[in-house]
Amino acid sequence: MAKLKIRHLVAKALKGGNKLYYWQPPAALRAEGWKAERLPDDRLAAIARAEVLNADLDAWRKGEVALLAPSTAKARTKKAAPGTVAALRIDYEASRWWTKLAPKTRKQYEWALDAIEDWAGDQPARGITPPAVQAFYEMMLRRVETQGRKRVVIETPAKAAAAVRVLRLFLAAGSRLGYLPPDSNPAAQPGISLRRAREPVLWKPEHVRQMAAVADRLSWRSVGTAILLNEWIGQREADVLKLPPWKVSAEALLIQQGKTRRWVSLPIHLVPQLVERVKGETERPGAVQSLTHLLVHEGTGQEWNEHTFRHVFAEVRAAAVAGMPAEGEAPAIEPMPSCADLRFMELRHTAVTRLHEAGVDDLGIAGITGHTPGSVKAILARHYIIRTAKAAEGAFRKRLAAEGNDAS
Repeated sequence: MAKLKIRHLVAKALKGGNKLYYWQPPAALRAEGWKAERLPDDRLAAIARAEVLNADLDAWRKGEVALLAPSTAKARTKKAAPGTVAALRIDYEASRWWTKLAPKTRKQYEWALDAIEDWAGDQPARGITPPAVQAFYEMMLRRVETQGRKRVVIETPAKAAAAVRVLRLFLAAGSRLGYLPPDSNPAAQPGISLRRAREPVLWKPEHVRQMAAVADRLSWRSVGTAILLNEWIGQREADVLKLPPWKVSAEALLIQQGKTRRWVSLPIHLVPQLVERVKGETERPGAVQSLTHLLVHEGTGQEWNEHTFRHVFAEVRAAAVAGMPAEGEAPAIEPMPSCADLRFMELRHTAVTRLHEAGVDDLGIAGITGHTPGSVKAILARHYIIRTAKAAEGAFRKRLAAEGNDAS
């Protein structure tokens, strides 16, 4: 089954492309009487029903009236015992530290909070120790599929590390709320070293041109525009897809980032090729335009959702790798195998690196990408300089100049 973005909603794919939808609460909730429910076959109806069940579940957790709760759960409807992890979750989700998070971030944290409550919901929050955090990590690290001779143990280090990160934030709030001693957080330094599956890949200028050209040839011009824009503005994918309309003018594009809620000013009016691209899109015959979004899906005329965008991006990337034959007056696009490992999110990495290489300071980079200046330093050290030949060459030239030599 594939888990969807709605809490406890999963889809089971059938032969022929159809799907069955279910609401599946975790083990801790099933023990309290909550049972899985088969949802309507229509996706939107299934999502609506799952949201209703989740709202009732939240009410039950808070000790409020839960009309849809099963009879066994209704009998236990009460507030969690004071000082427990379950009580901390209720207070945490009512706190400003939770409500200030973007809705998408809250949804991403929900699964980890479910796992934490499943693990230690009825235990005192003060009873969580550093060894207990390590045990939680080990529990989240491995899952067992099937039994008997076909029993397979699968390790998911990224998922386990993400769960511990949420636990750290959760217990930090617990310390502030009085559940743990002041400045006490047993998950603050868990000592987890997660090996990267891959190093971030910088887009080269030829990659940008190839991907944009292929997107245009495939009639996904909005995807090509997104690529060309994000090489400069370095935003998260979700924020790029929600860019507001921008009329070609002498004004920057002002947006509020979805995750951090920070406002950033994007002076794309200073980049001639971006102005030309956006202007060309708005003036192109048959172009789909929106009153709310700069980029819209060519087929529906509606805003992009991230899942569909990633699917189309993968289609564009595959065509960029393979190349495309000449078509009418359009020349052939030569294959470019180096596009195979490109990810849209790493255009954000690329923009930061290019700004750094151009001599922009941390505050200037942060003003565009929305990072804090401190995090820019850490990011450049950890991710983005990706040890480019240009940066190394610049360092050598500076040393040569300082020692009285000139390599130019």
